[in-house]
Amino acid sequence: MIKPSVSLSLFDAPPGAPILFSNNIAVNIPLIAGLGYQGVDLFVQDPDAEVSQEALKLLNEYDLGVGAVMPAALAGEGLFLADRNPEIRREVIRRLDGIIRYAAEAGGMVSLGLVRGNNVPGETVQETLNRFSDTIEKILPVSESCGVPLMVEPINRYEINTLNSSIESCDYIQESGLPLYLMLDTFHMNIEDVSIHESFRYCRDYLRHVHFLDSNRLAPGMGHLDMESIMQTLWEIDYRGFLCLEALPKPDAAACARRGAEFFQAAGLIKRKKI
Repeated sequence: MIKPSVSLSLFDAPPGAPILFSNNIAVNIPLIAGLGYQGVDLFVQDPDAEVSQEALKLLNEYDLGVGAVMPAALAGEGLFLADRNPEIRREVIRRLDGIIRYAAEAGGMVSLGLVRGNNVPGETVQETLNRFSDTIEKILPVSESCGVPLMVEPINRYEINTLNSSIESCDYIQESGLPLYLMLDTFHMNIEDVSIHESFRYCRDYLRHVHFLDSNRLAPGMGHLDMESIMQTLWEIDYRGFLCLEALPKPDAAACARRGAEFFQAAGLIKRKKI
């Protein structure tokens, strides 16, 4: 079953981040549930912080699931899985251990997007990906013991220079032989993929999570993508998971979330809610 969700940060999100709701979980979680959403993607800075545990209690109280736990805050601190500095890679492994265990408690997966890091001058992309793979192998014991899937998120070339398209990311997973999955984001797909529809079909066996956004990183219907036809493709490939609005809070978080709820209600995914 496809379930609509939104992005929620447990800390003050940096300006320009595609995080619909930020902090103030006592207000935001009831609002999200009241709009008919069935889950969230959680941006977590410190899984041991009081707010992290309080969020789990509130999400349970309002019957909201967790699709993905997003460790983007690590990238903001300059911590990357493919970094050339082994000390940095060891610190990322240490920090991800706690995030993975938190994701297990939340019942979610962990996304590896910006945290994988950039290819740097003087080395090949393959060398960067080899370090990324090596670091993944070191965190697999905890992710597998906790039952937490790890997902690669293709991100457009303006934000990172590794694994930009859906198909190259899917090919990387197949060629690496690592037990990884894909989280695809229609905003990034619109920039990097020849066809959003064909990419979803190509990646269907590895697809576990979707960020469902219009061309301008806002809710469906606020940009120029044919979101209805993309939804139809997801039905066709029998996708069963969250469609998350990892959207910019424009004109404000509640207004964007309401527009998304209207789309999902028209698609039959939100019923009998006041939007």
